[in-house]
Amino acid sequence: MNEKTGQFDPHDMQRLTGLYDVERYLFENVSARFALAGTLTPYDFFAIVIWKSNRTKTKIVRGLASVGKTVTALMSEVSAASTSDGRVNTLLQIPGIGLAMASAILTVCYPHEFTVLDYRVWDTLHSNDAPDLPSRYPITTMEYLQYCLACKNLALRLSLSLRDLDRALWAKDWEDDLLELTHGMR
Repeated sequence: MNEKTGQFDPHDMQRLTGLYDVERYLFENVSARFALAGTLTPYDFFAIVIWKSNRTKTKIVRGLASVGKTVTALMSEVSAASTSDGRVNTLLQIPGIGLAMASAILTVCYPHEFTVLDYRVWDTLHSNDAPDLPSRYPITTMEYLQYCLACKNLALRLSLSLRDLDRALWAKDWEDDLLELTHGMR
């Protein structure tokens, strides 16, 4: 046992610091591994699930079991799908995976094609009359793909990556809420 570090392995602690910024881990490491392997490990898949919505992880575990699919098999099917709607619909076949969760998984795996469906981002886009949005918060695959296209076009006009647009729009809604809360406070 090392007197200075107790039972902690310094190399493992370095690795764990990379997990602290989960989004960075997902978009730098998990995205790259998916691009190479065409699938995800359960660890990487559930890292995405927990990043998007920790409370749904157990539902998704049960959903995978109910259809007799492994994470690796599911994500291989997603990778093999020849169309964007095929990728979305493959994920939606799993009980517990809704459109918002599917969007998060696909965004990590295909960051130039998909974006996260999030109420904060939707509210910001909708309240600022962003062009080409679906008429309502997306609840179908086609509406979600229309949302992705509207976001891609806006990102291009703003000279941002699709991921940076998502971050900026989320931050705008977050900041607007904070400013409203703190307005007039000293």
